[in-house]
Amino acid sequence: MVALCLLGISMAFALHGLWPVLPFAGLELIALGAAFYLCFVRSQWREIVSIDADIVRVEKGRRQAEEHWECPSVWARVQLEKSPLAWYPSRLMIAYQGRRVEIGGFLNENERAALADALRRGIRDRLAAVRRQQ
Repeated sequence: MVALCLLGISMAFALHGLWPVLPFAGLELIALGAAFYLCFVRSQWREIVSIDADIVRVEKGRRQAEEHWECPSVWARVQLEKSPLAWYPSRLMIAYQGRRVEIGGFLNENERAALADALRRGIRDRLAAVRRQQ
């Protein structure tokens, strides 16, 4: 719809002798198509965090897990690092023995803080359930 409107307006200008409008309209359509494509690709990105009795697992990818990270639940630490610059977002990480993986980079600050709390509770509750069973 946007493309038809843009082409209609640019053709009207071209018919009135302002033909240089056409190449710029084409560039605008290419830029718009590229923006829609990038939004589509980024909207398919998934991060799956699984908390089992023994392992915390993080899988990242579009259609399948392209990145895979795991650590023992007992040693997993959830870290929410504030940026030293006020306008930069915080970083949510799960760390284990100096290794860490960032998650939730596409979330806003409130969602990232809520996810950090939920992960801490999930790991704590899972470990408590395992201890009760022993």
